[in-house]
Amino acid sequence: MGSERLDVKDLRYFVAVYEAKGFSSASQMLDTVQSNVSTRIGSLEEYLGVLLFVRRYRKIVPTPSGDRLYPYAKQLLASLDLTERLIRAERLT
Repeated sequence: MGSERLDVKDLRYFVAVYEAKGFSSASQMLDTVQSNVSTRIGSLEEYLGVLLFVRRYRKIVPTPSGDRLYPYAKQLLASLDLTERLIRAERLT
């Protein structure tokens, strides 16, 4: 059985894979091993109940669901990052 809720880290990994166009390149960007990236993407796909990438030899291609998720994931992550920066800045004032 999959996760009970969406994990923000899974979305970060998804965006990295989407932008890097591969698990290996994304793992380098994220400074982690490829198996962690694959596991996170698998968890996200299981949670959402859709395939996000078609895996091909040394290449991945986003599915229509992956293409739909990407802009929302980017927007959500940007909003979370901004919120974190603003809250942390309050400590300094």
